[in-house]
Amino acid sequence: MDYLSEIIKGVLIGTANILPGVSGGTLAISMGVYERILHALTHLHKETKKSLTVLFPYILGIIGGIVGLSFTMEYLFDTWPLETNLAFLGLIFGGLPGVLRRALRTGPKDRSPSRLSSLSAAFFLTLVITTALSLIKGSEGQDVVLGGGLFPSILLFLIGVMSAGTMVVPGISGTMILMMIGYYRPLLSAVNQTLVALILADFAPLLENGLLLFPFGLGLMVGFYLFALLMETLFSRYARITYCAVLGLMLASPIGILAGLPGSCFTAGAMAVGGFCFFAALGLVVWLEHT
Repeated sequence: MDYLSEIIKGVLIGTANILPGVSGGTLAISMGVYERILHALTHLHKETKKSLTVLFPYILGIIGGIVGLSFTMEYLFDTWPLETNLAFLGLIFGGLPGVLRRALRTGPKDRSPSRLSSLSAAFFLTLVITTALSLIKGSEGQDVVLGGGLFPSILLFLIGVMSAGTMVVPGISGTMILMMIGYYRPLLSAVNQTLVALILADFAPLLENGLLLFPFGLGLMVGFYLFALLMETLFSRYARITYCAVLGLMLASPIGILAGLPGSCFTAGAMAVGGFCFFAALGLVVWLEHT
């Protein structure tokens, strides 16, 4: 049961990472697996076997969520946008009690300031900044054309590092940022073409797209390690104030997730079904946290 629940959590995190406005890092915190994944990532070279054992079900679920559910989630967001968004809010809010407990817990190695004013400042600062960023209506950038060469490869590597950071740092939607700079659809198209070529054993486009995506994939790996190291340091040395900041991110998430929806979505029927989806998803997180 533990192994299955870890795969399910991975599927939810993977699905969240491909949806605009939803943060996979925040969802991982909500389900109580964030620090465990961080520790496995940063100790992969020291505790290789143990770390791989921890990471494998989550990686399996994340890949399944990204590859298997991307088209399904796109359909759900197009057909039932309010209901689907409220379901993801339920996934996030289900983890609030666990995060609050961690924010109130004092550890022997925690160097967070003990003053309530400092903890409140971290909470309100992230709440205000995340809310402000969510309300800024940034237009999507014009899609770029992916190409080879030294400069485009370096740029793709840096974008890979940035994308990994948005997946690791809670509260940031990497998909939204990629859409704004014009890289989301070209990268998604290149990944889809690679998968199709792999399934059909068509080696020419597989090699072409694989070489094109290699700098991005390398940047992802480097970024995952660097940002995981940063966040693990924050959680191990400044756990209370970091969790207070995460609470601000989580409570601001409704604005980031619901702000872009048109007013026509908010009908009585959609809100009723959405409310059911919210509480069902919230209950799922509570169940997963205790399995």
